Amino acid sequence: MIPVLSFALLAAWATAAVLGLRMLLRQRAAGAAVFVFACVAVAAQAAASLIPVGIGEPLIRLSILQFVLAATGALMAGSLVGIRMRVPGDRIVIVAAVLGVPMAVGALWMLSVASTPPRERERDAVLRPIALPPGFRLNIYADAASVPAVEGAFDNPTVMTFGEDGIFVADIAGNIWRGADADGDGRVDALHKYADGFQLLVGLAWRDGELYVSSAGKIEALRDSNGDGRADARRILVKNLPTMVLQPHSNNSLTFGPDGRLYFGVGSTVAGGPEPQPLAGAILSANPDGGDVRVEARGFGNPFEIAFNTAGAMFAGDNQAGEVNDEFNYIVPGGDYGPGGDRAPIAAFPVHSTPTGLTFYDGVMFPRAYRGTMFAALWMRGEVVNLELTAGRDGAYSARPNVFASGFLYPVDVVAGPDGALYIADFGTSTVYRVRYGA
Repeated sequence: MIPVLSFALLAAWATAAVLGLRMLLRQRAAGAAVFVFACVAVAAQAAASLIPVGIGEPLIRLSILQFVLAATGALMAGSLVGIRMRVPGDRIVIVAAVLGVPMAVGALWMLSVASTPPRERERDAVLRPIALPPGFRLNIYADAASVPAVEGAFDNPTVMTFGEDGIFVADIAGNIWRGADADGDGRVDALHKYADGFQLLVGLAWRDGELYVSSAGKIEALRDSNGDGRADARRILVKNLPTMVLQPHSNNSLTFGPDGRLYFGVGSTVAGGPEPQPLAGAILSANPDGGDVRVEARGFGNPFEIAFNTAGAMFAGDNQAGEVNDEFNYIVPGGDYGPGGDRAPIAAFPVHSTPTGLTFYDGVMFPRAYRGTMFAALWMRGEVVNLELTAGRDGAYSARPNVFASGFLYPVDVVAGPDGALYIADFGTSTVYRVRYGA
């Protein structure tokens, strides 16, 4: 349906372009305006179909192949129609000019809405029907609509972590916000800007009074040395990591391991085939000072977050290219998780699920069956799944994923909070939810 509508709209632009060229012979200014309008419309539709918005999807959901086929057919059909059409008079051109721009904008908007799945159309977090297991409750912990943000506006969370005095949340605009629930009502009192100026900020971890930050191509550590609530000291730990060679792959979320090292995934730079970059398509670790960077495992597409259980075992999701299942992996140092490698996933997620945030639940608020299990956010499915892990006699693990919560827009991160609640960051609604059990 969407390729057909895209073809029809592109054919209209092609018809206008050919007609504009013909008009140049008698109505130079009008012909030039029609031709330029058609070219701008084609460029706008191409951008809306092929360029992701933020770290999300394009406004019009089409594969590159679908767009190329639609554009090729539309160019041929539009050219034939434009050649056969009668060149309009001046009055018709003026009317078309007045109506053309709003009609073009409206057509592109309607095509964008038509290509957006129903789950993604409602952006108001209050109106979204979130499904939870019996006995669980959910409330908005922080959002852009009702929680005051000091020094700017909170714009769609990308990652979060808890520090000594509350929560830190990064957003797509490159800001880091700090908030706390001082009155105990289950939501932050306000969001205060802790730091800003980052690009593709998708990793946060707190340790010994410092906030470790993963952004495009580098990892830094921030500190509030004077106690005014803003980071005023920063040091670069790791730099020149492969970033956005294959969009949107970069260095991702940060996790401290039981050995005290900092672990993070780096997405691949190629879609299939051998990885040319030694630090890409891999899980890496480094000392807290940034030294001794090591490759722990290879063969990944885009490992977003790493998590460790109480036994010290390492796990990671992996976003795969193409029409294959995304993965959940038990990570063995030195393992190769690519095609033909020596390690296989212990669980599979549906194609294009896009697992992002991971967290082990070690609190006591939830029923005993959830303790020691893992929660994972599935970006493209709007779900948070719970994975029950079982260790075999050979030391390997098996995993059984079950949907825990659904109805989110783009759940990007999930964190077990110090209060025993589960916190879910939802991109697209600019919301952090708090899930609790009981009253």
